[in-house]
This record gives sequence, C-alpha cells and structure tokens, in this order.
Amino acid sequence: MGHMTAVANTPTSLNTDNDIESADFTTEMTLAHDTSVSGGLRVSNGESAVKCHQRTQSVYYMPHHGVLRPDSVSTKLRVVFDGSCVTTLGKSLNDFLHIGAKIQLDITDVLLYVRQHQYIVSTDIEKMFRQINVHPDDWDLQRILWFNNNKEITPYHLTTVTYGTRSAPFLAVRVLQQLLEDEGKNYPLAVPALKYGRYVDDIFGGADNTSELKAIANQLKQICTAGGFPLAKWQSNSEEVLNFISPAGACDEPHQLGDCTSKLLGLYWHAKSDNLRFIMKSHSDNQNKSSKRTILSEVAQIFDPLGFLSPLTIKAKMLLQELWLQKIGWDHHVPSKVLQSWQSLQLELQQIDTLNIPRWINTSKATNCEFHGFCDASQLAMAAAIYVTVHSASGEKLTTLLCAKTKVAPLKRLTIPRLELSAALLLSKLITYVKATLQVDAQSTTLWTDSLVTLTWIRSHASRWKDYVRNRVVNIQ
Repeated sequence: MGHMTAVANTPTSLNTDNDIESADFTTEMTLAHDTSVSGGLRVSNGESAVKCHQRTQSVYYMPHHGVLRPDSVSTKLRVVFDGSCVTTLGKSLNDFLHIGAKIQLDITDVLLYVRQHQYIVSTDIEKMFRQINVHPDDWDLQRILWFNNNKEITPYHLTTVTYGTRSAPFLAVRVLQQLLEDEGKNYPLAVPALKYGRYVDDIFGGADNTSELKAIANQLKQICTAGGFPLAKWQSNSEEVLNFISPAGACDEPHQLGDCTSKLLGLYWHAKSDNLRFIMKSHSDNQNKSSKRTILSEVAQIFDPLGFLSPLTIKAKMLLQELWLQKIGWDHHVPSKVLQSWQSLQLELQQIDTLNIPRWINTSKATNCEFHGFCDASQLAMAAAIYVTVHSASGEKLTTLLCAKTKVAPLKRLTIPRLELSAALLLSKLITYVKATLQVDAQSTTLWTDSLVTLTWIRSHASRWKDYVRNRVVNIQ
C-alpha cells in the first residue's frame, strides 16, 4: 500500500549509537514541513531549517506486533507499533513527542448529536492514520525491522502517521479540521457531520428526511475524497439511503438490515429497529472466586456514556466503595456478603441485552420540546436524569430519557438535605452541558427535586448559608 519503504544506504550495524536522545530537540519545532498542502505550517528559512534537518538524523526503531480481533468486520489482524519502547539510553520516541491540544469531541457529545435526527448515516474512514503522510525528514524516527524474502533483517521507514505514537491521534484529527477549513465551503452539507458527528475515524450525519440525508452522505464522500480519506462500512436506518450511497458496502448483507448490528461508539445500534442496545460478556468462570481486581475489571468494561444503565452502575460503584472501605487486597477473596451482592448484580447485568433504547428522541425542525430534569439522593448515592418531552405537530406528546448521571455519596457522613443539594448541583451541571451540546431549542426547562429544604436554599440568596451550602447554591444559581 506504500505505507512503508526500504531504507536506502542501510547502516552496517543496527544499534542505537545514533540514538534519539542525541538529537537537538531544543531547536525550532513545527507541525509540518515545506509541503504543498494548504494550511500546512512551514519550517522557516535559513538556520532553523538546517537545524531541523540535523535534528532528524537520529534513528529510532519501533517494535511491532499483531493484535488478533476475530470479531472485527474489517481488520481482524491489527498491527500495533510501540513508540514507548525505550532505547539503550532509557528514552523512547514518545518521551519526546507532544500529545497535542485536546481537539477531539467527547463520546457523549457525538451520541447526543446522533440522537436528535430521525434518519442517520454512519461511516468509517478506512485506515485513517495511514492516509496521512509524514514528511521524509522524519522517516528515520519511524523505522522498523522486517525480514526480506532471503530471511535477512531489513530496515524500513514508516511513511505515514503511525498508531502507537503519542501525537498520532492529534495529528489525524488536526488534519480533518484542516480539511474542513479548506474544503468545507465547497461541501456545506457535510460540515455539521464532520464538526459535531465525528469521533476519531467514525463519522455520523443526520437529517429529518431521506432526500436531505442522501445529499449529506454524498457530500461526505466528496469532501473526504478531496482529503484522501476513503470511506467504508456505511450504515443507516434507511434502506433507501443505503442503496443510494453504498449498494454493496453495508454490513455483510447490504439489502437486509435485519441482521445488521453495528457498534455505535461502544453501544450497539440495530439499524432496522433503530434501537441502542448493550451486550455484556459473561464471566461465569469467576463468579465463585471473585477478588477486588476481577470485580473492578468487569465493572470497568461497562461502557455507558449516556447513563442508561445508571440503576445498575450505581450499585457497582457502591460495591467498589465498600471494597475500598474494607481495605481488601487486590487478589484476596471478597467477604461472602459482598460476593452475594456482586453475584446478584452480575445476574442483572447479564439481562441488559434485553433492553431496547430508542435512538431517536423524536425531535425535528418542526417540533417543540421541553427539558425535565430530576434529582434525588440517599445516604449512599445521588443521581440526576434528564428527559425530553416533544410536542409533535399533531398534538401528541412523546417523552424520552436523554441521559443520566450517578455519583456515590462521600465517605464523610452528610445529612440527607445536604446530599439532596449535591444531587441538585449534579443535575444543574448535567442540564447545562446538555443544553450547550444538544442543538435543540427548548420551550422550557424544569428541574425537579423532592427536597423542600434544597428548594429553600436554592431560592434564597446564597450569602444566608454556611460555606458548604453557599458554595453549591452559588453554582446552581
């Protein structure tokens, strides 16, 4: 595929005498070299360019191995490069690379965007990192060793952005941002999908009707092609859109959406029913010999960014808090009482695959909606949940759970009114985030609590109360 090339004039000894640490990294650093790509930052002329050339004379060899993923539809064997492998001087390439600014969208941002459109289309940038070239001056910092046909060790340059280096995620997203700046004016319908519906190499576009969605999908193809990013694995809840954009590229059977289940950012999206679902892997082998380590490992595998499983995940959080309080070792058997609670929770978790959560929240350009948030607390935990009620043109009301958030109570004992106030603060932060992220004009927003004490605190001037109450009331107000 042209993603690597043999090293010309191979050194006689493949060692680390000319190690990465000997390089002069104090000279001018740039994001790009003298390229013809629009928007690229250039190395300035003169002495800095000479220093930059000298800087890249260092050589770094990355170990690599394969990761087998039998469940993957496209890439069953993924090659992983280890940019964190230290050299004989105790430093790695990643020690000298910057991570870059946070320009990636959060998963919850994208999921909220995806839920507001009646029809959606999803696609995946094929080999995203590998579509971005690295300047030849930096190739020596991305070398690997490979056996040629004569079983001789041969050094190669990796010529593209490489998965396993610290800067790779930033560089990939930054290139997409530049593509949006350069070509967005030519493909305006694709801009919202790339701006709000992009998560790493996944892109989601949405519309209120299929004709508009087809136009969005078409422009997505065109703008990504302009940047050298081929799109694959198209999915949609509309068979008409799928047949238009990718008649031979959706799932294994492109015209039968019934068996088409794709993973949507950690959730599973069943396109035909347009529902979000969870799939929990069974860990029956460990049920009678659980330790703090195995329990924490299984709880960490629950990916629920929108809080649909909050009634279960809060139980898991409380269980972990109890394990920490009892100061149990990582690999020691947990007490029988804790084990019974964990086994009961496991049985509940194994039933979450029966849940079907509507992806679409019934919003459109022609509907009016209201936000309703609820908060509550107990001595052990607190929670907040937000619902959206949509008024259709026919006068029908439809209410959908939008998202939820839970939190265990602090170890220091607090009164119930103070815990209820903390839950109200949790809700106020959640609704502020939702309203800023979700592109919906709400007619009204109502937040509910069953604590009259909390309501009295919030409705009064914050200066009347002591520090704990005052600080939270100020934030809520």
